[in-house]
Amino acid sequence: MIERKRTWHCIPVTLLFCAWLAVGFGCQAFATPEQAPPATATPAQVVTATPLPTATPTLPPPEEDPSTLTVWITELVSPLDGDERSRIFEEQILAFEATHPGLSVNVLRKKADGKGGLEDFLSTASAVAPDVVPDLMMIDTARLPALAQQGLVAPLDELLDPDLVKDLYPFAIQGSTVDGQLVGVPFETSVEHALYNTSKIAVPPLSWTEVFSSGATYIFPTMGQGGLVNDAFLIQYLSTGAELVDSNGQSALDVQALTDVLTFYRDGLANGSILGDVLQYDTVRSGWRKYLQAEVVMADISSDLYLEGRGLLQVSKATWVPTQAGPPAITLARGNAWVVTAPTPKRVALSAKLLAWLMNPANMARWNMAAECLPTRRAAFEQMPRDEDEYVQFIYTQLEYAIPYPSSEIHKRIYRAMQDAVDAVLRQGKPPALAAEEVLQAVNQEGTP
Repeated sequence: MIERKRTWHCIPVTLLFCAWLAVGFGCQAFATPEQAPPATATPAQVVTATPLPTATPTLPPPEEDPSTLTVWITELVSPLDGDERSRIFEEQILAFEATHPGLSVNVLRKKADGKGGLEDFLSTASAVAPDVVPDLMMIDTARLPALAQQGLVAPLDELLDPDLVKDLYPFAIQGSTVDGQLVGVPFETSVEHALYNTSKIAVPPLSWTEVFSSGATYIFPTMGQGGLVNDAFLIQYLSTGAELVDSNGQSALDVQALTDVLTFYRDGLANGSILGDVLQYDTVRSGWRKYLQAEVVMADISSDLYLEGRGLLQVSKATWVPTQAGPPAITLARGNAWVVTAPTPKRVALSAKLLAWLMNPANMARWNMAAECLPTRRAAFEQMPRDEDEYVQFIYTQLEYAIPYPSSEIHKRIYRAMQDAVDAVLRQGKPPALAAEEVLQAVNQEGTP
């Protein structure tokens, strides 16, 4: 991809000054007094100045129709891998090329994170080597605000069909909107929900009270990851109706909601409803083997893990995470989005067309099923066996209650404080109310009087 540099060529102007006017002098003849003719003046010669030339800028040539597009992807999908999802992705790229004769789409794989990763490489290349900037790339949805604030992605509001945008789940629009502009389109997502063994219990417990009264055993991660509290805790907290931050981005924690969740954890461990193993679980995968061996009735699980292992789940059904008041429960969505990073208007427009093609419901459904992830468009579910597949029916509805995983710096501070509280209650025996107050103190929020 070659970026045309727009330059203005100014023609140098040499100013020629020619300001001397030639003036003729008349001669007077000597005559006799009787015949003294009147003196006749010789008229001066008038010279007209030549107009100065005007500088005319040379306009750049009009942008040509692109003959290539460059797409950056991660190891999540690559035509080089040869698996089913890669084959489907390659087919979709080739089909787009077929509808745009003369166009070649080059797909390059980059690391997802770190030095030389997608975001790092894009930021660096935009400043020092703009010719290598891609036209379309995938990115973790949590990184969209940072890219938008650097001016590295194109707003898509005027480029996409309104019907496509309306068909996106609310979390997908919310997570890809920055300062009122749509700057990306999530194309796959994963959420957390619960799973129960139907051979052990006919009806799953959907509230904390039902967990305690049903006799079911329940596991979910409590160790946190990288010092941040697990999604399980956030789902429990947010499903009480409490907030994390206010409209100004300041901490707005509810100390009573924090106390209630911490109390549920403490009491569940005490009465055996929540197994002590959870103290060693940092992700939902940690308890996966225990669930598969039928050593526990119910477990939190991610949708991608469910889809990956559903062949092993002959006596299992998906359900809502048990919360204080029962369903519907909020869940947190994580995933990847397409962003347009093309440098010129025509490349931006064509890249948006490629994005829309990849987001076509039929294309999206094929990709999502092969990649074992969830679509972000409702219409994509229409391409799946909703009538025959109970999981598709369940997740179609649950996504309506998903929110994008908040990952700003203030959120991370809150998550660290929450994890400290979980550890204090479960490992040190601190009273939940006191631990909840300490969360507010840790984020500099005024607590209860």
